[in-house]
Amino acid sequence: MVAPPDPSLLLHAVESAPDGVLVVDRDGTIVYANRAMHDLADVDELVGTSVDQLVPGAARDRHADLRAMYNGAPSLRPMGVGLELAMQCAEGKTLPVEVSLSPIQFGQYYVVATVRDLSERLDNQQRLATAHEQLALVHERERIGRDLHDVVLQHLYGMGLTVQATASLADELIQKRLEDVIDDIDGIISEVRTIVFTLGTSGQRGALGQELADVVAQASRVLGFTPSLRMDGPVESALTDEIRTEMVASMREALGNVARHAKASKAQVRVEIFGGDVVMTVVDNGIGPDEDEMALRRGHGLANLENRASKFGGSCTLRSRSDVEPGDVSGAVLRWSVPF
Repeated sequence: MVAPPDPSLLLHAVESAPDGVLVVDRDGTIVYANRAMHDLADVDELVGTSVDQLVPGAARDRHADLRAMYNGAPSLRPMGVGLELAMQCAEGKTLPVEVSLSPIQFGQYYVVATVRDLSERLDNQQRLATAHEQLALVHERERIGRDLHDVVLQHLYGMGLTVQATASLADELIQKRLEDVIDDIDGIISEVRTIVFTLGTSGQRGALGQELADVVAQASRVLGFTPSLRMDGPVESALTDEIRTEMVASMREALGNVARHAKASKAQVRVEIFGGDVVMTVVDNGIGPDEDEMALRRGHGLANLENRASKFGGSCTLRSRSDVEPGDVSGAVLRWSVPF
């Protein structure tokens, strides 16, 4: 038979407990409070006072009746199931707590109340709830950004290409007005891009290859044929979001210029890593750069491409295809490159 533990050991264990421990008699008078309980209440002495004084004012008047109900049917259970409990501390402060009740018979009837401080747990729950709300907001912002990028921008790209193709068939006055419309569309695209970056979705975009393929598919509607597309090297991982955005826009504009001016039946687009640059090359079999370049200058097309590249210390050139490739070949080669 195991001998009962030394009472001093039991007292030491209770005094060392991290939770507050109260022993209350039938009348609600505190007959014992451990060290942690005094720390929680922030008072020097609790023994001899009424436990009702630890109940915040709004609930204090009913506490005597609740104690009487518990004493009529005592049991081991939590106090105030489903309620948010608080304890009245010194200087008018209150503390969120969790209380467990346990009746004991030791010569006479007592109730042991174990009091746990919930401040840290509730703070953690609040931080977690806030984090979930922020995460939900981020997801919603990303969804909006994706819709703007994948739907609105793509429609705008397609509109720009259609207007560019229409302008090439119009007289000089209408062509000038359509070029103004194209400039307006480019401005709207730039503003939408800014919104997309502000929403924080730039790091959540889809594969670059798919994005470029979408531009090619849109261009094919006004070109009358589908340009070939090739990517060489780790292009996607090398690009910043800003360079990627400008490169995609430049590719759209370059193909639009082919549709407007080159009178081509074939075109090739190649995006590659060359040295420390990302290089986009657009090759067509059209009428060549002499006439192209003059038309592009009038429509600001080549100047726009040069400006997009120069923002990052890059360049854009337009040359005759015969100067770049061997043999008697027609067409032009546009080379757009920026360092990364």
